[in-house]
Amino acid sequence: MSKDDSAADELASGTMMSTGFLVGSVLLIIIIVTFVMFANSIFLKRRNTELALFQLIGLNISKVFRILLLENAIIYFGSLIMGILFGFLLSRVLLMVLLSIMQIELSIGLNFSMEAVIQTAVLFIAIFILLLAQNFLFLKRTKLIDMITLDRTNESDNRRLGTGTLIMGVLGIGMIALGYYLSTELVDSIAIIIPLTFAVLGLTIVGTYITFKFSVSFLLNIIRKSKRGHVNVTDVLSLTRIMFNIKSNAFLLTIISIISALSIGLMSLAYITYYSVEQTVENTMPRDYTFYDEEGLDYYATLLNEAGVDHQFFTVKTTDAVVKEEGAIQGDLESLGFDEPELNMAVVSDADFDGISLQPNQTVITGTSTLVGSFIDYTVNEGVTFVGDDYERTLELIDVEDQSVLSNMVSYGSPVAIVDGTVYKELMENRPQEIQGDLERTMYAIDITEGDSMEIFNLMDREDRPAFASKIQQYTTQMQANGLAMFIIAFVGFSFLLTSGCILYFKQVGESEDEKGSYTVLRKLGFSEREIIKGLSTRMVITFGIPLLIGLLHAYFAVNAGWFLFGTEMWTPMLIVMGVYTVLYSIFAVLSLLYYKRVVRESLN
Repeated sequence: MSKDDSAADELASGTMMSTGFLVGSVLLIIIIVTFVMFANSIFLKRRNTELALFQLIGLNISKVFRILLLENAIIYFGSLIMGILFGFLLSRVLLMVLLSIMQIELSIGLNFSMEAVIQTAVLFIAIFILLLAQNFLFLKRTKLIDMITLDRTNESDNRRLGTGTLIMGVLGIGMIALGYYLSTELVDSIAIIIPLTFAVLGLTIVGTYITFKFSVSFLLNIIRKSKRGHVNVTDVLSLTRIMFNIKSNAFLLTIISIISALSIGLMSLAYITYYSVEQTVENTMPRDYTFYDEEGLDYYATLLNEAGVDHQFFTVKTTDAVVKEEGAIQGDLESLGFDEPELNMAVVSDADFDGISLQPNQTVITGTSTLVGSFIDYTVNEGVTFVGDDYERTLELIDVEDQSVLSNMVSYGSPVAIVDGTVYKELMENRPQEIQGDLERTMYAIDITEGDSMEIFNLMDREDRPAFASKIQQYTTQMQANGLAMFIIAFVGFSFLLTSGCILYFKQVGESEDEKGSYTVLRKLGFSEREIIKGLSTRMVITFGIPLLIGLLHAYFAVNAGWFLFGTEMWTPMLIVMGVYTVLYSIFAVLSLLYYKRVVRESLN
């Protein structure tokens, strides 16, 4: 996809696409290398007895290594050829998805890039060399006796859970809870946000490890003890086994949970940004076109008239005022870098807007969705106090609106207060001398009566014409940039999902083979195949569900801490991402259960 020049040419910035794909490619390489190396280590441990037998019958390490070399070469490079062909077709589908997300209409051809093939081959040859080194080191460092007993030495022993487990179990859950609480205080603690963020990360990560190492075993042991010895086959195959499997794999499960949280969190924030583009543009650009001066307004009004495009023009005068942080306006302004607990705010007169008529003692504040506005609380029916050098006036706040009545290029991103015309003149006359800039500015704008379009924008957009700001251009640019970012983050995130899901699946495959004898014993004891499968189903729910649940909780508190910096809506985008991630993650649990069913049937026949 990164080598498709035809798609890059259609974007507002081909460099943006190339940079995005480069970042995504680097992250994907890290994922691939980590996954392949980890999977190979699992396969080596699964074949430990076989490799030991090779040496027992007289094959030296070099000959065993050559056997692994030949096997890996056939499987690896066979998969590489199939992967290149499949990747070529998949890249077309993904490119169509990307262009659809970015709202770009472009026909996609079958452009085969030899450069991409060569880069992929070089990468996988390098990974193959790493695998050979890993195989050789395993054979060289692992003693024959250790190789024979390797599958037994990594199992947790069935020791009694004592007071230490109780203390550590409570500590793990407590650390995560404290991390969650501190994450909700980040916005209110701007002055110490950096050390507080590291504290949250430390508590959450270490707490997650302790939870898997001690807390889960402790909780499952409580459930087991509550049965007072009356355990069934479900308890034997799920609670008892999982208690010690989770403890022995605590580090791996911690990594999976943190990676899941990172993936879900980043995808949620990316989708929040993409989902909120339209509303964000509406909030910051109330008119279709905004101009820098009256000459620009007159020029384009004439141009649109000549082209037969119906439109309305607007002129809105504004001045700057200073508002106290009290009454209706509450926020920790000093922690945001303000020297005084006062806020600069643009002020406009209600006479410039149809349908708005305020009393001299009333005001409406708009544009509260800005970055600064996100850290301030506005309370309706409380007082807003405007101050000058020797002036002070308090107005009642009767309404608050996210959408600003001024373009950002005029309001400079600050909230905008609408006041009565007489009050506007009074505030302008008493404006503090500390405020720099013109006493009064004017927003010159045009709205297209029947709706704006790219055709109208292209008619106006010429290099030799006066500059202007366009809502549709801003929308298109943000959709492309945020759409590309969301696609890359989602691609990398689901690659993490595939990696963690496959690792858990491989672990379950290995455990199912080890337990074949246990299923036969249970059948002889009178348990039916259905009861055994039911117990294994419970195990799959716990094994896959606990890392997912912890990852979802981590992601929620991470997103909740700062989502407002990325968009205007949190719940809908976040729940969609979490829902899709959960469904795809659950596929690996289902595949594991299906494999278990096959192993159970084979062991009982």
